[in-house]
Amino acid sequence: MSNPRTPAPPTSPTAAERLAADVAAVGRIDAIKSVLRVLLQTTGLRLAVVARVTAESWTCCAVLDEVDFGLRPGDSLEVVTTF
Repeated sequence: MSNPRTPAPPTSPTAAERLAADVAAVGRIDAIKSVLRVLLQTTGLRLAVVARVTAESWTCCAVLDEVDFGLRPGDSLEVVTTF
């Protein structure tokens, strides 16, 4: 029998929870927007992204989008579509 006062063992976060935590962590870094702005200004590009990339997917963590591509933090793309 289990003891009602014994807490349940901790569970590992799911992949989706880990991903959401990574996106949130990047979103809390104030300097990211400045870095993305400098990147656009120095390269002439109109889209800059900080992404979390795995073998299967590419997930936007922060974005500066001046071309209205529509990419938002948390959006994911299959890696094969990013090359």
